[in-house]
Amino acid sequence: MKRILLLIQLIICSYIVYSQDTQNSSPEVKKPKRCATTEYMNEQKALNPSLEVQIQQLEEFTQEWIKNNPTETNSEGKTIITVPVVVHILYYNSTQNIADARVTEQIDILNRDYAGLNTHSMNAFSSSLKTDTELRFCLAKRTPTGTYTNGIERRQTTVTGFSYDDKVKHYSQGGLDQWNPNKYMNIWVCNFLTSINICGYAQFPTSTLNSNYGVVISYKYFGLSGSANAPYNLGGTTSHEIGHCFNLYHIWGDDNGTCTQTSPGNGSDGCNDTPNQGDATYGNHLPYNSYSNPVGNFNNQGQNSTTLTDNCSLNSPGIMYMNFMDYVDDIEYANFTPNQKSRIQALFVTGGALAALKTSNGCTPGVGVEETNAINDFNIYPNPSKGSINISCELVNTTNVTITVSNLLGEVISKIEKQKVSSLNIPIDLSLQSSGIYYVKIQTASETLTKKISLVK
Repeated sequence: MKRILLLIQLIICSYIVYSQDTQNSSPEVKKPKRCATTEYMNEQKALNPSLEVQIQQLEEFTQEWIKNNPTETNSEGKTIITVPVVVHILYYNSTQNIADARVTEQIDILNRDYAGLNTHSMNAFSSSLKTDTELRFCLAKRTPTGTYTNGIERRQTTVTGFSYDDKVKHYSQGGLDQWNPNKYMNIWVCNFLTSINICGYAQFPTSTLNSNYGVVISYKYFGLSGSANAPYNLGGTTSHEIGHCFNLYHIWGDDNGTCTQTSPGNGSDGCNDTPNQGDATYGNHLPYNSYSNPVGNFNNQGQNSTTLTDNCSLNSPGIMYMNFMDYVDDIEYANFTPNQKSRIQALFVTGGALAALKTSNGCTPGVGVEETNAINDFNIYPNPSKGSINISCELVNTTNVTITVSNLLGEVISKIEKQKVSSLNIPIDLSLQSSGIYYVKIQTASETLTKKISLVK
């Protein structure tokens, strides 16, 4: 009898453990990490010890400017700053090669969010805490050399997935090179490695912008990607990451659940109008669920309330979880605050890290015919090749064309320029090159296309 009772107990315990394991392995647990900017910045500091000093210098400049310009946060009639954007799309397969429409959608979302026009509710918070940052965005209309562009650059890459090591930002490492960061905001859209499973990451500004400044976003969460990628399907990832590029920190200050506010990135976000917050907020309304970070001690976890309090903000209105610098679902994102706006504006004043970007002419059309599809029927054959290839294409308008062939290191091994042509059928001899992967780029004044070829001997 005792053995029977013991067996029954074992069965019951096994069932309980199995049930718990089943609950803990729900699809929500596998949600991508909202943002890898903090991890990225910590790695950059380890590689470059002087980065900490540069960040501190910018913070001192920012705080001093805000102190001397207290009315900037609520000023009226100021000049809008329009930021030219170039979107570099890296794709391994056609699914990752997102359409131009997705890019346009994302620019519209940025303009809505940074203008304070997001219609999502502030819930218990005053509407005065949703402000117009006075930033607007446009897809670039001229390249760094002054020719026309639609602001979108594409490359088919042999890299199946990128990490937050910045390889995506360099042609020689399978990515696309940055355009001058003093004239353009650079956005890279790519596929991330499954092993890191992130939505995106960004680089904070410093007094001297380097060749990695900008944001990197998963193609899955860029633009209006559809319900398949919910709850991050409304463009909120890019609005969040661009915020880091404009010197905005996570609203909880990355302090792992404590309430100590030391400095931006060390318990504070540097803004007095965002309540003290212990940790990131996840999900829709509820900050604590099966896929959230359990460090935050949310007092109303499990309750269906739109007012959320935690161990750092115990009373209503609680924490500002709907702020773009938190981690909630896209459907909850609502605002940037006046103090966050001040931090952004400090970047664009004389001596600020982005002062040159304010005067960029990147939104002024460059020289060339404005065509979104100037190159038709771009074909390379044979592919794979044993030593020579033929390149053929039709052009929408008679125009100048540059064709380059590069190896995996980004070294140009062949370059051909044609003046005022409407079609091409060009042989290129690669017989002296080693077997491997090469890239053929065809470029007109309004469009650039890149294709991969294999040389097999």
